[in-house]
Amino acid sequence: MIYFNGEKVEFKKFPNGEAMIHSENLKLRINNNEIKVKFENDEDITHLIFLKGHLDELKVKCSLILPYMPYSRMDRTEGIMIFTLKYLCKLINSLNFESVTIYEPHSDVSAALLDRVKVVNMSKILTEHLLKKLNNGKEDVYLVYPDAGAAKRYGKDISYEKILTANKERDFKTGFIKKLDINGSVKSKNFKAIIVDDLCSKGGTFMLAASRLKEMGAGEIYLAVTHLEDTVFQGDLLKNDLIKAIYTTNSILSKEHEKINVYEI
Repeated sequence: MIYFNGEKVEFKKFPNGEAMIHSENLKLRINNNEIKVKFENDEDITHLIFLKGHLDELKVKCSLILPYMPYSRMDRTEGIMIFTLKYLCKLINSLNFESVTIYEPHSDVSAALLDRVKVVNMSKILTEHLLKKLNNGKEDVYLVYPDAGAAKRYGKDISYEKILTANKERDFKTGFIKKLDINGSVKSKNFKAIIVDDLCSKGGTFMLAASRLKEMGAGEIYLAVTHLEDTVFQGDLLKNDLIKAIYTTNSILSKEHEKINVYEI
């Protein structure tokens, strides 16, 4: 799904499936034109190429906003898997945007590969908002990082003292988490916990982390995650009381739930 200056761009198709794009509805500005891509599938990338090419012919400069960086999880060469993120970033660079803004990339690789990039640390914003909401952090609130990568990343970005970090052991044949332990200790029972990460699919890791936190005495557990996929409705995260509420954005999510609080990008 593509937006130009805040308005959704309508893409129709010829009978054979090729894109048909009308230009009369594009509202051009003198300055600060923006294309925003809410990635749904690879067709959005093709549409982006066509739209930017048209704007280049009109000599209209514009910036690109990516609430979710597509292919950000494919950020390395691993076995026979192709380093798709690298080639997508090369493509975006070739389109020569004035700037490229990405929200909470999966790793630093996206920012390293993109030209004129701006990174919005959205999980940090969501977490700090939630800390303020929970009585400005004066209650016994702990931030929980579900793995070493999250601890390294958010420990650097978020200034906070009460931290718990999880270690997880994954079965690489099945992809499932075999074991998850919480490192650190809490000073009192009935504490509150905020699990912080960048992306949630079905939520299995967060379910395990929440279960361990309950065993440690957590009274309320929240999840702050920038990218929440619709597949969360296929898992158990929303079907029990382990997680009290989820704070996320509309970068991917297209459905609603009473437990989900959405920050609009």
